[in-house]
Amino acid sequence: MVEERRRYFRVTDDVGISCRLLTEQEAQAYGRAATETPGGFDFVSNFDNRIHTLLDACKVQSPVAAELLGLMNKKLNFVIQQMGLDAELINRVAYSMRQANISACGVAFGHDQALPAGQQVELDIMLQPEEIRLSTLATVVGCDALPADEQVDGLGFFVRLNFDSINATDQELLIQHVVKRQSKLLRVRQESAGELE
Repeated sequence: MVEERRRYFRVTDDVGISCRLLTEQEAQAYGRAATETPGGFDFVSNFDNRIHTLLDACKVQSPVAAELLGLMNKKLNFVIQQMGLDAELINRVAYSMRQANISACGVAFGHDQALPAGQQVELDIMLQPEEIRLSTLATVVGCDALPADEQVDGLGFFVRLNFDSINATDQELLIQHVVKRQSKLLRVRQESAGELE
């Protein structure tokens, strides 16, 4: 499994993160729910993520149709929020924007408290700018205190997590996001190098 993890690219990016510590019983229940519902159990996020995937494919074949469908999806989301139907999801997940080092198999980011290795957490991630929501069980593989000059916004620890039960669709979306982000960073780097010449 370690060899498989090394094949994934990593990128540093600004993402929304919500991290909730789980008891052993909660982690087991989370794992069972993820296994019993192969597509994941956060149906709203799954629908949004699937729509995003299909819109990306549609952009290649018909950009105008993709834009129209994207606007209709945004309008529908707006109407749902206005009706209060999405209130439970909004209240459940409060994201904090953080700079994170992320790949398809794990994430590392600044945190406000030390977490012990082996601690399981419920991890929700919001990828920007698409607002793709990912939810998974994750395990702390390491946590280090940060020197005072490296702390940002009172985040005194750097925590590293492995994803335990990310579903295949979310993992593919994460891979696509990382590849797009890397491409963008490379373009910016090349343009900067061209300006210096």
